[in-house]
Amino acid sequence: MAVITFSREAHSGTQDLARMLARRLGYRYVSRDELTHAVTARSGVERLPQTVESEGRALSIWEQLGEQLTGDREAYVAALKAVITDMAMADNVVIVGHGAGHFLRDLRTVVRVFVVAPIEERIARLLDEGVQDADRARRLIEKQDRESAEYLRYLFGIKWLDPHEWDLVINTGRVDIEAVLDMLVRYTERLIRDAAEHSDLSRMQIASRIEQRLLADDDLGIDKLRVRIEADVVVLEGEALAQEDRERAEATARALAREGVIDNRIVLRPPTSA
Repeated sequence: MAVITFSREAHSGTQDLARMLARRLGYRYVSRDELTHAVTARSGVERLPQTVESEGRALSIWEQLGEQLTGDREAYVAALKAVITDMAMADNVVIVGHGAGHFLRDLRTVVRVFVVAPIEERIARLLDEGVQDADRARRLIEKQDRESAEYLRYLFGIKWLDPHEWDLVINTGRVDIEAVLDMLVRYTERLIRDAAEHSDLSRMQIASRIEQRLLADDDLGIDKLRVRIEADVVVLEGEALAQEDRERAEATARALAREGVIDNRIVLRPPTSA
């Protein structure tokens, strides 16, 4: 089993490329919109992409501050991680948008593809789609690229155009698409998820489900909550207001992990009196 994720500059022909690859491989194709709706349903945080070509929903500074106060950012990220790991566990899949591959970057059977194209070709695509003016098309593209860059910086802290953040960068203005598809098919067919990587992904899935469940618990008083995997152990981290919160988090984790080993590193940080 393998996972291929695509991120892209706006109007670089990525969605068509991803759909064709999924068809050639016989993989499930997950569009950015399908992924958006799945995350919204799971988190309750509605963040519809601003345009059909942006990676995700970029937020203003005030919106970012608001999310930090409400905890919506953590809830959204946890739901996105949970949805993506569930998709990876369930099927061979091609996913477009939301920087999906960055949650799975340590897995050998995940390929993170970034697609670019010359600005002239991107403008031409928009003109073909009905935009009347080339200058307006250029401004739209630049705006969409800024939104995508800001979205990935906000969620993952990465520089969007840094090639080291991706496994493969494709310039659709310089390549033969059929040759690229042949290359991706040959490469993907060599990726076989072995038992060790399946176990790693399974533990990631459990950790993401625990984290999402804990963040959704309105009665749980834990700040800076994080659930991660360390070797074969599920590690809980954060700052609890009371011992009851610490114990509640551990009980939830044990119910979801079942036979897994839980290391509760949540510390007590009760509010200080004036």
